[in-house]
Amino acid sequence: MIEKNFGFIKISSRLIKIAAWTFLLLGVTSGIATLVAPSGNTPRWMGVYFILIYGFGFLLIYFITSIGDLLLEIWQFLKKERF
Repeated sequence: MIEKNFGFIKISSRLIKIAAWTFLLLGVTSGIATLVAPSGNTPRWMGVYFILIYGFGFLLIYFITSIGDLLLEIWQFLKKERF
């Protein structure tokens, strides 16, 4: 039963990492688009701001999933050592 949960947690961690990379790609794309050709009243420096905000969001999401993976590996190791 617990092994099924481990598999589910691993799969959801990978999906969240894919979502984080997609988030970063879209952020960098919008930042570069704003730097190259700002639209309306949007200044060029907002492109750098977009890249920084999306980059921070990516790092936050990616590190949280990495910590989750690490905790899962520690739990599996402790489970093997006990029994």
